[in-house]
Amino acid sequence: MIKNTTNNLSPYLELCKLNIMVPVSLTGFTGYFIFDPHLSVRIFLTSLGVLLMAVSASVLNQVQEVELDRKMNRTYSRPIPAGKITIQKAIIFFFINLVAGTVLIYTAGNLKAATIGLLTVLWYNGVYTYSKRITAFAVVPGALTGALPPLIGWVAAGGGIWDKPIIFLEFLFFIGQIPHFWLMILKYGDEYKKAGIPTLKDIFKLSQINRLTFTWIIASVVAALFLCVFEIIQNRLIILILMTGSAFMIWQFVDLLKSQPGKYSYKKYSISLDLYFLLIMILLISDRILI
Repeated sequence: MIKNTTNNLSPYLELCKLNIMVPVSLTGFTGYFIFDPHLSVRIFLTSLGVLLMAVSASVLNQVQEVELDRKMNRTYSRPIPAGKITIQKAIIFFFINLVAGTVLIYTAGNLKAATIGLLTVLWYNGVYTYSKRITAFAVVPGALTGALPPLIGWVAAGGGIWDKPIIFLEFLFFIGQIPHFWLMILKYGDEYKKAGIPTLKDIFKLSQINRLTFTWIIASVVAALFLCVFEIIQNRLIILILMTGSAFMIWQFVDLLKSQPGKYSYKKYSISLDLYFLLIMILLISDRILI
């Protein structure tokens, strides 16, 4: 009986993509904490709400792109194209997560934060998902969805939408989404092309995409250092750690410029970028504790 229950839950866990959605929830936690640096039930409920809304967007995306997923080696084994779960059940799961996430953010935060969460889902599934089929630059407007979760946390804690700290934090996460996606294109671009999705490989040479990605990495580092320049991060030790981490980040990605087109480790660069943003969130939280 336990084995059958586990098998029944497995497709739903796969739909959740928790390895991606938990970090999204952490950005919501960070946004909340830098406004109200206290651990409380509200901050955890808000973060859980962000997680559930992010999961709902991911599930609906997989429903929307089931035919595309069937065409790519990277995605054909996902629960819906593989037949592990029906589209109808996936849609029900989407609504459950959407409603639960909205209620949690509204209850622990406020109506404004819950509305931003709903707008984020709408933008991801209504704009970004379909723009990917039209333009290779869909990631630019799509990156907005990565910038809004910290705003949800900030507003839920009582902050304003146009407050300086959250504006710069949103800008950082917006910029950082773009090189992450283009790194993925460098590895899986041929699969996207096979599925009929336009990519940068249709426009630029691989060496040009490498340089373009490196440029956005530099932009991400500059956006991170803005947090120090505008005194969002104030502790001198924290600033030193961020500057050191930023220098190491640039040093690592310089290798991308030296690599022969197609001869590089996507996983290495992707993990480096993820760890850099995790470091930034830890430093933001630490700075608030030390102030």
